[in-house]
Amino acid sequence: MTKSTFKRPPLRQRRRHLFRQLFNGWPWLVWLAAAILAVVLLPGGMYRVRFFGKAEKIYEYVSPLENGRLKTLNVELGDQVDAGELIGELDNESLATELLMDQASLMKTRDKVHSIRYELESMKLEQAKTDAQLRALEAQQKRNQNLLEQRLVLEQNMEDLTPQIEATQVVLDRYPTVIHQLEARLKDAEKDTDRFNSSDLADLMAAQSRLTTTMPGVVAEVLHQPGDIVETGDPVVRVSNVSTRRVIAFMPEAKRMDLAIGERCRIITQTNRDRHLGVVKSITADIRKLPVNTGFSDQMLMGRRIVIELDNGELIPGEQVVVVPDISIFEQWFGKK
Repeated sequence: MTKSTFKRPPLRQRRRHLFRQLFNGWPWLVWLAAAILAVVLLPGGMYRVRFFGKAEKIYEYVSPLENGRLKTLNVELGDQVDAGELIGELDNESLATELLMDQASLMKTRDKVHSIRYELESMKLEQAKTDAQLRALEAQQKRNQNLLEQRLVLEQNMEDLTPQIEATQVVLDRYPTVIHQLEARLKDAEKDTDRFNSSDLADLMAAQSRLTTTMPGVVAEVLHQPGDIVETGDPVVRVSNVSTRRVIAFMPEAKRMDLAIGERCRIITQTNRDRHLGVVKSITADIRKLPVNTGFSDQMLMGRRIVIELDNGELIPGEQVVVVPDISIFEQWFGKK
């Protein structure tokens, strides 16, 4: 064994020794398997191009048009509401006073219309009387001239009616101008009457005292209770949408060429892995720092917003989703053949 030419024969590898070596390195296998499993199980994990986003949330703050005291509140937190449903009513004395003042103004305008109309009719009647008087004077003047030509009366005994005729004609010529002015005043007064009518005032009163919602949804927050003084624009309740077909996703600055407007895509929910198809409706042009949930944590990253509309189905507002292009995983990694 001390010879320089001596070589140790190779040891035979037994199968049980190979398995023992393999099991001795099991921590590395566990970590590798866990990493592969995490990538596979994450929504869109095997896709090279993916964008994180949320189902769109829409809020409506129901607020009064005028200051007042909240008289009634017909909803509670979590109640379902429909579009146009009555949320509450205001009790405002100033609104009632304003309504009375508007009604008084309306009555005054109507009295003015009646007065102008009466004056116009009286003026037309006076015009007709003056015209008849002028015709009578002209007829009398013509009769006197005929009698004078026939020498049936003396000239010194006949009354000259020419001055009366001329004065009456001057008065008659002024009537059309006055009548035209009265008609213009009547037209303006009638416009004011049409502008202020009882139905419009009632509608105005209802609009200022009633609180209604314009969208269906659920009451997410109650900000005032009956008896509170509510100012103009101060929200009483907040209504949020129950479902949506729009997704707001985040596009990193480096991936601006991976998805375009009008391109089809897949939307994968992070909770139950539901899949939906949609179309990219818009992509903002400006780049800004936006909050993003990457599946592990919330971060502030530079990028753009993407608006996607689902073809079918609906999402829960605020639900976390992953958006991927509507192509196979093989094409994303290796391209089309």
